[in-house]
Order: sequence, then structure tokens, then C-alpha cells
Amino acid sequence: MKIPNTSASSGFTLIEVLVALAILSIALTAIIKATAQNVKDSVYLQNKAIANWVGTEIVNEMRAGIIKPPLQPDTLDVKTNILGQNWVSKAYYIQSPNPHIRELHVDIFPRMNSKKMMQLTSYMYAPTQN
Repeated sequence: MKIPNTSASSGFTLIEVLVALAILSIALTAIIKATAQNVKDSVYLQNKAIANWVGTEIVNEMRAGIIKPPLQPDTLDVKTNILGQNWVSKAYYIQSPNPHIRELHVDIFPRMNSKKMMQLTSYMYAPTQN
């Protein structure tokens, strides 16, 4: 009768399991961090796209005459609600080298008293007034 060898192991040791868990936890932490950064970047890019739409809308409405342009050096404050978000814009003119061209700047803010999200610049024809 043969006695089975009890010294040979047929499974993993505790050290092997702990090393595998450490490697797995490092890999999962990296994946979670990358996913969180991706979500944060997606929200930022979404807000930049919306800010671009807001600024473009204001520039186009000023070109079409729907919004009266601000008198220099005044600023025109416009509040807009797009996609359920409130946006604040400030439009103002800067003197251009050509007296027939006005340089229009539109600063877009995600909310009042916050950091500027975007600035758009456009040029409009300004006929001389006699």
C-alpha cells in the first residue's frame, strides 16, 4: 500500500494569491482612473461645444440686427439657456485698424461670476456715418 505524498501542494500558496491580488488591484486602479479622466474630459468638451454655439448665436444675431450692438466702450450682457444650462455672454467692440471694420469680441461664461469658458472674435462692416 502506497501512502500519498502530503508534502506536494496542488494549489496556490498564500503569497502567490497576495501577489496576484496586488497586481490585479494596480491594474484596476489604473483602469478606473483612466475612465474617470475620460468622463471629465467629455464633460469639458461638451461645455466648450455649447459655449461655441452660444457665442456663434450671439454673433449671428448681431449680424442679422436682432441684437443691437453695444456702443463703444460699453458691453452687452446676454443671458442664454441652451440644453438646460444657463450661459452668460459679454459682447464688446475693439477698435480695428480699418475704420470700416469693427472687431467684435464675445466672452462666454457658464454662469455669472465664473471663469471665462471661451472667447469668440468676429469682424463686422461698419459704414462711416456722415
